[in-house]
Amino acid sequence: MQSLISNTIDYKLCLNDEAKSLFMNSLQELVKSKCSDFMVYRVVNGNIRNLPDYNEWQETVEIDEDTYGELHLNLCQKIGKIVRRGVI
Repeated sequence: MQSLISNTIDYKLCLNDEAKSLFMNSLQELVKSKCSDFMVYRVVNGNIRNLPDYNEWQETVEIDEDTYGELHLNLCQKIGKIVRRGVI
């Protein structure tokens, strides 16, 4: 009989000073800002080995899946604008 393996999934928000200050005020303040000094991660079974730069952030906060989705989209939009302008 084959057993089903259940993965645990956690969502992490990693940030530096500016993003932390905005997020502590409110999620919407971070989203509406120009700040892109944060990253969101989907962590499966606590495994952070393959997550680039995870340990280089000043602060890590556990978030829910909806917040992860909103911040992931927001970060993609912010970085996309920078890339399209040729800043990076």
